[in-house]
Amino acid sequence: MERSAAVLTDEQSRALTEQGFVAVSSFVSGDELDAIRTMFDRLFKEKVGQDEGRQFDLAGGKREGSLKLPQILEPSDYAPELRDLDVIARASAITQAYFDSDATPVMGEHMIFKPAHVGNVTPWHQDQAYHDPAMDERSINFWIALDDTDVENGCMQYVPGSHGNDVLPHHPIGHDPSVHGLEVDEPEALTHTTVACPLQAGGCVMHLPKTLHYAGPNRTARQRRAYILIIQAPPVKRAVPVDNYWMRRDGG
Repeated sequence: MERSAAVLTDEQSRALTEQGFVAVSSFVSGDELDAIRTMFDRLFKEKVGQDEGRQFDLAGGKREGSLKLPQILEPSDYAPELRDLDVIARASAITQAYFDSDATPVMGEHMIFKPAHVGNVTPWHQDQAYHDPAMDERSINFWIALDDTDVENGCMQYVPGSHGNDVLPHHPIGHDPSVHGLEVDEPEALTHTTVACPLQAGGCVMHLPKTLHYAGPNRTARQRRAYILIIQAPPVKRAVPVDNYWMRRDGG
């Protein structure tokens, strides 16, 4: 897909529908890629959002005083110029065309950093496990690589067809209720077939809300930066809400 394209090819759309994910080799490049990288580095260096709980360790815990898996939620609140980038318009147009429906500009947005030799695993999970239990989301997660990514430094990995499952039971990472991140229960029973999606910088992998996905630790001397957009079409009300007990951290 050309960087400027705002629709998926028939083959890409079919892969997203059948497999629950699709990778495109070039989604952001040139000045736009440089701009996102510059903002990413500044926001993490300045530790924006820590006081508001918007920057934190997704995996919990620290290694020698450093975050293992730092994440910033809604980074455009701290760098409004992100909202003016063409990538948001392209992602919104793709979502709108895929669902044949209006799409919100951005449902969610975050940045995840896996520092060299430090970046922790992102466990197997479904994004839908974080969302409104009364609704089935119709959204696309755009995971944009700001650096070359491979299995050794934590590229995205998927279970093909897993979006056909309903929301699976999850728990906080490490069963620690103070940790924001979730992992699916008994992942070894669900991940017999997996596909890794290495990308060059500027590439993007798109996935659906119920697709099981994972990213390994960063075992290399290279950093791994990712900018993630979640673009939503109107969700569908569920007949029976999900019992997302894993989000009730007080046990209630």
